[in-house]
Amino acid sequence: MPSVTRRPQAKRQERRQQIERDLLDATDRLMADGASFTELSVDRLATEAGISRASFYIYFEDKGHLLRRLATQVFSDLAVAADQWWSVSGRRDPADVHAAMSGIIAGYRRHQPVLVALNEMAGYDAGVRDTYRDLLTGITDQVAGVIERGQAAGSIRRSLPVAATASSLTWMVERTCHQNLPFQPMSFDTELAASLTEIVWGALYLEPVD
Repeated sequence: MPSVTRRPQAKRQERRQQIERDLLDATDRLMADGASFTELSVDRLATEAGISRASFYIYFEDKGHLLRRLATQVFSDLAVAADQWWSVSGRRDPADVHAAMSGIIAGYRRHQPVLVALNEMAGYDAGVRDTYRDLLTGITDQVAGVIERGQAAGSIRRSLPVAATASSLTWMVERTCHQNLPFQPMSFDTELAASLTEIVWGALYLEPVD
């Protein structure tokens, strides 16, 4: 017999996920209009997301807690964008890398205000800093898996140290997006995706890009 508490718990989880998504969209909109995250009040965020202040505090301790949860949502979107490359074992197709780079750039562009806030707040909020590093570590682990599988299949250079290479490539892409996209037009994104594909492919794979 199913637990009588399972359905309410599932509904609460669904409600939390929806509120997080609504708050992510609201934060993106408000910051895109020029507001900084530190300037945004809980009341303004809640109103923009269509929830009450009381509902906000049911799910979040404060704005730092909200930003950590929003970061998890954003990085989940970025991981989905990169999955075509990550999930293909042994395949040697630069189109997979290009799809991943294009998806990451598009995701960063879409959630740029939240990622800028995350970088800023990580400088003085230890919880946000730890969350940011943990999320990037998760990305690094996925890239490490790609390298290990590629080395086993003979498509990636076996001389590469897995952890150091994965970390270097992850932070390269993150810093490149962070430093360039806030100041470049969307027309720059295609060029950037092509450049990152060339760099990543050239660093890892034995075969040249066709």
